[in-house]
Amino acid sequence: MTHKILLIEDDDRLRRILQLILLDAKYDVQTAADGQEGIDTWQKWRPDVVLTDLMMEPLNGIEVLGFGKHSDPQTPIIILTAFGTVETAVLAMKDGAFDYLTKPVDNLELLAIIAEALESRQPPAQDSKELIGSSAIMQKVRQNITRFASTDSSVLISGESGTGKELAARAIHQSSQHPEGPFIRVNCAAIPHELLESELFGHIQGAFTGATANREGAFSRADGGTIFLDEIGDLPLQLQPKLLHAVEEKMITPVGSGKTQKINVKILSATNRDLGKMLAEKTFREDLYYRLNTVHLHMPPIRQRDGDLTLLIDHFLGMFGKKFVKSQITLAPESMKLLHSFTWPGNVREMKNVIERAVLSCEGKTINPEHLPSSIQVARQVDRRKTVVVSTDLHDREQQLIASVLENCSYNQSEAARAMGISRNTLRYRIKKYGISKR
Repeated sequence: MTHKILLIEDDDRLRRILQLILLDAKYDVQTAADGQEGIDTWQKWRPDVVLTDLMMEPLNGIEVLGFGKHSDPQTPIIILTAFGTVETAVLAMKDGAFDYLTKPVDNLELLAIIAEALESRQPPAQDSKELIGSSAIMQKVRQNITRFASTDSSVLISGESGTGKELAARAIHQSSQHPEGPFIRVNCAAIPHELLESELFGHIQGAFTGATANREGAFSRADGGTIFLDEIGDLPLQLQPKLLHAVEEKMITPVGSGKTQKINVKILSATNRDLGKMLAEKTFREDLYYRLNTVHLHMPPIRQRDGDLTLLIDHFLGMFGKKFVKSQITLAPESMKLLHSFTWPGNVREMKNVIERAVLSCEGKTINPEHLPSSIQVARQVDRRKTVVVSTDLHDREQQLIASVLENCSYNQSEAARAMGISRNTLRYRIKKYGISKR
């Protein structure tokens, strides 16, 4: 399927340049010279992603954003801005924009952000129908998934970033009593707080400015199946009582409506945050926590999965060998040692990224050490000296993780942000905070 991109830009020359870049990338592109023309095209054409200039007349990019967040909140909006108005673009992100790009626009960054925006519209493809691993701890995880799937109890899935929490949620759904039903994922951290209630419970026509028609929420769409509330620790406190009611009573009330609706859904949630600490800080309700945490599934990090490393490496090697038509590709013995010596702070997600890049960069049939990130080679050199360097400072560990993932992603910030499960602008902030630069 060809994805549809709406480009709203009042500079004729820049609009044509960006249009050619997008057409060359095989996107279906419509353009508009101002905000009003862009909104008119949006209503008729229903694009998958919108790129809009910030400073336009008579309607500017903020007004286009306002139209989108009320009339079509599922469509990501990317702001194009000059350097002098970056601060306004950042505020636009807080108001619901997906991301922003500064002019002059970097071609690769443009295409990377569009790919990220398109990916945000739909559930990511599964790497496998099963969780890879034969270690005792992963066998226990699979046993728990089977047990938890057979009941209607809510399941809270915890674990570090990159450990496979969504894959576990999908496995629970596939083993549940209604695997043919819908699986609806809501990322509570990715949706602006003021839109999250409507996204979860829906709204009726006239509920707020821009609500021109009734809209079905995630709970209604998940009826007869499973709803997966990802990043539940980011749910705003003021919305938690309404979610508690939905979990307890299996009843929802759309925004603006006085009528409740009965729902039949299995409720799964996940977080990498310390909910116990949030309970103590009164930023997460205790009654909601216990309702969501009827049963608890913890996804272990790679460092606790003794014996699974080779299985995971072989799995991803086979996956990307097939994807890039390099089915005969293998790892040199020294490369395998390097991968085994690394601590994998980004867990399975980081490993997947490293092997994908190694398969792509390898011109022959053997992945040699030079095809792996230098951070992994440095880890091996430290191991040879029998020196273990462990930072006890969380800030140091975070800095090391970000530097490692950036290097694995060849310093592509959009790709690194996806790998770590954070926004690109959060990553930018961390890079500036820690003074991280290319090695």
